[in-house]
Amino acid sequence: MSEWITEGRLDWSNMEVAEGGPDEVPYFLAMLDDHSSWLVPVQHVDLLETLEWEEPPPIVKQVLRHVRDGQTRVCRDLLTRVTGGSVLTDEAPEFAPPVEEPELYLHFLVTWKRFRQFTMAALVADARAEAARRGARLLRTHCWAGEDGRIVREYEELGFTATLEFEELRSDGSFWPGWMLQTRV
Repeated sequence: MSEWITEGRLDWSNMEVAEGGPDEVPYFLAMLDDHSSWLVPVQHVDLLETLEWEEPPPIVKQVLRHVRDGQTRVCRDLLTRVTGGSVLTDEAPEFAPPVEEPELYLHFLVTWKRFRQFTMAALVADARAEAARRGARLLRTHCWAGEDGRIVREYEELGFTATLEFEELRSDGSFWPGWMLQTRV
């Protein structure tokens, strides 16, 4: 990975981020599946297989809706391989505290594990640029609070500040621990 480091900083300039479409849905679900398998190894469901279900899980429906609404972003490397993706919306999820200013919300930032660091940097840089283009000075996101805060630290290294720890009640009665994060554009 040292070829991606320049002067002690990550160089993501060789990555291209653009709007995703229906062709990227399998990649997006595969990356979510890749994350699910190490974040939630118990009760793991192969998300790609759920595309064929008559009633796919809510997360698959969400991805398909975001693609249909033109809200997905896909990151590719020099070889045009999909290395990550995200969703950008003007609305935060229901569990996020309301804000009194225009914002851009970064959802579902996912990557292949081996491309994680520089792909996250490229997708966050893209989200910042899009927020500025839309006139939003606030960029927010949320992430899982587990693994001793490792994912929170990754976002902090990209300029976010953790602002609120929360637990979201899931449909199965369990709680999902998370952190709200934000950065100014």
